Amino acid sequence: MSFPQIRTTAVEFPSTILRLLGLEIPEGLYQANQELVSKFSPKAVVMVVIDNFGLFEAVVYKPEALIKNMEALALIETEDPYALPLMKTLLQGPVNGFHMINHIKSYGKAIKVICREDDQTTFGFDPSYTVNPRDDMATYIEATKHIFKSELLYLHFLDFESLYAQYGHRTPPKTLLEKIVRRTDNWIKVLLRQARENTLFIVIGNHGRHPVPLDYDGKLAEWRKANAPIAIMFQKRSESS
Repeated sequence: MSFPQIRTTAVEFPSTILRLLGLEIPEGLYQANQELVSKFSPKAVVMVVIDNFGLFEAVVYKPEALIKNMEALALIETEDPYALPLMKTLLQGPVNGFHMINHIKSYGKAIKVICREDDQTTFGFDPSYTVNPRDDMATYIEATKHIFKSELLYLHFLDFESLYAQYGHRTPPKTLLEKIVRRTDNWIKVLLRQARENTLFIVIGNHGRHPVPLDYDGKLAEWRKANAPIAIMFQKRSESS
C-alpha cells in the first residue's frame, strides 16, 4: 500500500488551516506548510479527531473510505503525540492567547465544535459554538446536522478508551480498536456524501489519552511503538474537477 506522505509539524498546523481557509496568519505563528496548502482549495474544513489512530492502524486495519479518498497523508512531528498535548498545539499553536477556532470565528465563519464537555473546558472552546454529545454515536449524529452549513466543523471521536476501560478485560484491545476504526470510517463515508463540494476533510489520529497495551508481537510491536500522529486529508471535489 502506497501513501503520499508529507511531513509537517504540530506547531505549523494552525497556520496551515488558516491559509487553507484563505485567512491571514497572525504574527508569532509558524509559517503554513506550503506543500499541503498547494494541494487543496477548500470552501469549508471538517476536522475529525480519532484517538489511538495513526499510520500503523491505517496500514493494518485499512479503513476503506479513508484510504480510497486520501489525497495526502501528513505525518505530524510533535514532542508529545498523546491526545491532550497534541490537540492543544494543533488548536493553539505556539502563541499564548491564540485559539485557532476563535480566530476563524472572528472572521464571521460558521463554526461548530462537537466534543465532550471535558474537552470543551480543556481546549477552551466557546459554548456558543459547541455541542456536548454523550458518546461517539451522538457525535456522528450531530455532525450530520451541521456538516452542510459549517465552514469549520470539528468533531472528536473518543469511545475507544472508555470502552477499553469497560470491556478491555473481555475484549482484546486491538479487536476493540479495529471495530472502532472501521465504524468511524463508515461514518466519515456518510459525512463525505453529505458535505458540500470543496469541503476538505482532515482526519487526525493521535496516541490517545493514555498508553494502552495492544499486545502486538515482533515487527508489529516495533511499528506500533514508532507510530506517528497523522492527518489524512482529502477534498470533496466536483465530478468535473
